[in-house]
Amino acid sequence: MLSIAAQLFCAFHVVRSGHDRYWIFIILVFPAMGCLIYLLFVVLPGMGSSYHGRSLMLRIMDKISPERHLRKMTEELAIAETNQNHYLLANELARLGRYHQAIPHYQQALSGIFAHEAPMMLSLAKAEFATQDFAGCQKTLEDLIHFNPDFQSSEGHLLYARALAAQENYAVAEPEFEELIRYYPGPQARVHYAEMLVKSNRLHDANAQYVAIIDAAKHARPQYRKYHREWIKIANEKLKQGLVQ
Repeated sequence: MLSIAAQLFCAFHVVRSGHDRYWIFIILVFPAMGCLIYLLFVVLPGMGSSYHGRSLMLRIMDKISPERHLRKMTEELAIAETNQNHYLLANELARLGRYHQAIPHYQQALSGIFAHEAPMMLSLAKAEFATQDFAGCQKTLEDLIHFNPDFQSSEGHLLYARALAAQENYAVAEPEFEELIRYYPGPQARVHYAEMLVKSNRLHDANAQYVAIIDAAKHARPQYRKYHREWIKIANEKLKQGLVQ
C-alpha cells in the first residue's frame, strides 16, 4: 500500500512539474527503486530552491546524520585552532543542543582581537541561558553592551529580560519587557512577559498579555499567523485552560 502511494505521489509530481514523462515509466516498472531515484535526484534538489524545502531537507539530513557537520568542524579545529573554527564548532554543538560543550569553544573564540565580538558574545549568552546559568547570561549581555554600545538586537534584549526574570529579578525585568513588547517583531516577547507575570502572581496582567496576542493575530495577515503559530497557540491554550484568570 505504501509503495502504491509513493508511486502515485511521484507520478503526480512528474505531471504537475512538467518533467520528462519517461520518469513515469521508471516509477511504474521499478516501483521502489524508481521512486527512490526520483525523490533523490528530482524532488529533493527542487525543494532546495525554496526556504521551506531547504528546511525540510535539513531536518531529514539531521535525522539521517545529525553530526555530519560536527565531525568536519572538529577536524578543521584540530588542523587550525583559530577563533573562527572555535566559533563554528560551538555553533554546531549549540545547534545539536550540546550547550555545555559549546560554551568553552565560545569562550576560546572570544579572545585576542575577537575578545568583545558582539555576535560571538550573544551566542555565548544564549548557551549560558540554555544551561540555566542565568547570572552568567546576564553578565555576558551587559559586557556585550558595555563594549559594543551601538549593537542592537531584539533577540539579545529579550534574552536579557528573560535572564533577569529567571533570577526572579522581576522589578528590573519588567521595564525591559515593557519596552520589548512595543517593538519586538512577533508575540514571543509578550508570551515570556506573561510567563513572568504569572510567576509573580499577577494573573490579571498576564491574562491581558495573552489576550493582546490573540487580538493581534486576528487582525494580522495569514503569513504572520503562520510564522508565529507556535506562540499564538501557547496564548490560546493558556486562555482556554483558564490557567490565567
